[in-house]
Amino acid sequence: MTYLFTKTGCGACDQIKQSLDLTNMKSLRVLTLDGEDPEALALLAYYECVSLSEKQLPILVSDSREVIVGPLNITRYLQENAS
Repeated sequence: MTYLFTKTGCGACDQIKQSLDLTNMKSLRVLTLDGEDPEALALLAYYECVSLSEKQLPILVSDSREVIVGPLNITRYLQENAS
């Protein structure tokens, strides 16, 4: 499973959501870091990305646990690896 960590009101997060059809990517799960989803926070901690999330969002964690940041890098990765 690939996880995309986003936040409401984040321009870079919105850019990815608008430019790609995320709902048709079966192995992708979009998680919103809004304090309302404890699972999103737990996964962020599990992948050791809490401090990174305080500096930069969105964050993508691939199936192979590769951490990718920034809308351009994430868009490129998802376009190349979409399934």
